[in-house]
Parts: sequence; C-alpha cells; structure tokens
Amino acid sequence: METVNPMKPRTVIFTGGSLTITPVVSDNDYVIAADSGYDHARSHGIAVDLLIGDLDSISPESLEDARQRGVPIERFPQDKDASDLELALRVASSAEATEVTVYGGEAGRIDHLIAIALSLTAAEWRDLSITWHTGTGSLHPVLDTKPLVFDAVPGTVVSIIPVGPASGVTTTGLRWQLDDAQLVRGTTHGISNIVDATPCTITVSDGALLVTIGTQQEQS
Repeated sequence: METVNPMKPRTVIFTGGSLTITPVVSDNDYVIAADSGYDHARSHGIAVDLLIGDLDSISPESLEDARQRGVPIERFPQDKDASDLELALRVASSAEATEVTVYGGEAGRIDHLIAIALSLTAAEWRDLSITWHTGTGSLHPVLDTKPLVFDAVPGTVVSIIPVGPASGVTTTGLRWQLDDAQLVRGTTHGISNIVDATPCTITVSDGALLVTIGTQQEQS
C-alpha cells in the first residue's frame, strides 16, 4: 500500500452502507472513500482525496467520476484479508493522523455492523481518536492510551460496552459513576447511563471499551 502523508490532523472516512446524517467536513480534512463510500461523498458534494478498496460495490457513475477528477485509486482484489474500512484506517494511521471520523455503515448486514464496531478497537489504531457517526448517535473506541472526553446535553444516553475484560473503568459527569470498575465481556452494567454534567470523561486502565453517545435524551 502506498504511504500517504496529507499533513492534515483529521481524516474523514466514508464507508459503504447507509448514511442518514449530513457529514461535516472541512477544507483541512483528508477525505478517504472506502469503496461505495465514494457514493456518499459524491452525493454530498465532498471532494475525495483517495479512493480505496476492492471497488465491488461503488456505483459505475461514481467510479467514473473519481477517474475523471483524477482521484488517486488504490484497488485491492476482492479476495483480501481486510475490510475496505480497515484499509482506509491503515492509510490514516500511516499518514500520522490524530483524529479519524467515519461516516456510513449505519445499517445493513449485521456481521458488517459488528465487524466495523470491533475493528475500531484494534491495537493498531491505539494512537487515533476515532468517532463513528451513525443515525442514532456516535460510537467511540476507548483504549488505555487515550481517554474519551466529550460534551453532551444533560440527559443524553451514554452506554459503555467492554470488548473483553476491562479493568480500571472510571467515569465523570455521568449519573451512575464508575470508579476503577471491572467490566467483563457480556455485561450490561454500563448500558444506558445518563449525562448529568459536562465535560464527561471515560477511561480504562486495561482493556478496550466501545462507548455510544446517543442523540436521544432521557425521557422525562
């Protein structure tokens, strides 16, 4: 894979699947389209810096658009060991991005949805701050190298899901605080917490978490 160094701190990745929200992209962002993610970027009038993947799901019109615009294309065989999103994340990591925002993949095959969520917790991305925007909120991997700090309207629903055993889980700003807690795989102990005050923080000393921040607030 060609190493790309856009010298831009944030990389925005458009992946396949549905996209029901309006993406927010600035001129300072490096934009990668993972296969049919190019369709999403194109439909929102967003210029793409790199198209990557096996290109088995991008529309013919979008592929021709990319070629006409001179967008660099890295095409991989369909028989590969990584998803198109993972290929895009590798580019972002090699380019020394510090922040990655993912759009798309909101619905579709359940194996794809689970794979996207779990892939974001890979140790390979431990130096990246990753946010996956979905139609019902956002998802954030939290590893021991990087705490999650965020602002949200009081009443916003936050869920903390361990990916395997997670120890030293500590929160601030949430109604039901965790203090050096241990969460085991399969537990629902961290589900449906509520923002009480901001900023909120979530840290883990060992292990990995998936944190969802909803767009819906607690029903009064």
